[in-house]
Amino acid sequence: MSANGKNLTAHGTTAGSPPPHLPPPDSDPAELQKEVVAARNDLDRLVGELDRRRHAFFDIPGQIRRNPLPFVLGSLAVLTAVGGTVALIVMRRRRRNAWPQRVQRFRHAIAEAARHPDRSHDEPSATKKIGTAGGTAIASALAKAATQRLLRTATAH
Repeated sequence: MSANGKNLTAHGTTAGSPPPHLPPPDSDPAELQKEVVAARNDLDRLVGELDRRRHAFFDIPGQIRRNPLPFVLGSLAVLTAVGGTVALIVMRRRRRNAWPQRVQRFRHAIAEAARHPDRSHDEPSATKKIGTAGGTAIASALAKAATQRLLRTATAH
């Protein structure tokens, strides 16, 4: 029910009247055609404006020319974050490789080995196993080739 006491339909109109987006039944077809054309022209104009704004928004070089300060500040923020991360990694690595920390890790490893002598080092990963097998095969082939060359030169003399 509306504020003035009338029953409203789902379209927000009173019962018995057509919805506001539909023309009255006695409308002139020529006038309806003019309204349709006007509405279509308005939509074309709006879509064209949205397309122009989309192109302007995604024109990155144009955005940088028009708004250089946010671009510079954003670039500085990214560079600072990346530089800070790299500096932190380098600092931690240097601290970890410093003499006192290396001695402390060595002492800890010896203590663990003494506490649990049945535990050996970790099992090598599949990548290490494959690398070791490949390296062994290459070394074997090189040794065989060198031995054959040596034997050929020794028998030739």
